[in-house]
Amino acid sequence: MELAPQVQANLDRLAKLPQQARAALILGVAALLAGAYYFGFYQSAAQSLRDLQAKELELQRKLSEVRSVAANLDAFGEEIDQLQEQLGQALRQLPNTKELEVLLTDMSNLGKAAGIEVKSFKRNEELVHDFYAEVPISIVIEGNYHQIAHFFDLMSKLPRIVNMGSMSMKVSGESVDETRIRVSGTATTFRFVGEKKA
Repeated sequence: MELAPQVQANLDRLAKLPQQARAALILGVAALLAGAYYFGFYQSAAQSLRDLQAKELELQRKLSEVRSVAANLDAFGEEIDQLQEQLGQALRQLPNTKELEVLLTDMSNLGKAAGIEVKSFKRNEELVHDFYAEVPISIVIEGNYHQIAHFFDLMSKLPRIVNMGSMSMKVSGESVDETRIRVSGTATTFRFVGEKKA
């Protein structure tokens, strides 16, 4: 195979150079090729490799977290069930809807069970706080001492929170058999209103 005359002339000139000059030229060309390889290919490939290794470590960490969660899935499920049950109990004590009618019916039924006479229930204006509202109810009841005490005992066992505020008592009637007492006061219940909007 015959080389082009220009290439042949360059090779002849290269062959006539001293050995040290040829070695230096070969080393220069090798350094040039090595530099081109390093900057043109190796450096970007090495950076891509480092990025992929960092991504692999991150994925392995996430995989470990997921495996940890999967291993404890039953425990997490039980914990969620317990928290939902506790939330249900809390909402029965502090309902998130206005269930005043239900409470008034419950109180009226408790009054009948205790043997007292409920003279009046009157709902007053709510006092809204951060996440709950106080719902005051003016009540007037009448009965003997034991009946009234039994009524308050039954009210304390309601699933909903009901606090009795200041009360006034006066004798409404006396007979040989019993003394009837009229109690006026404010029962306060609460309801959940959620977070206030800013």
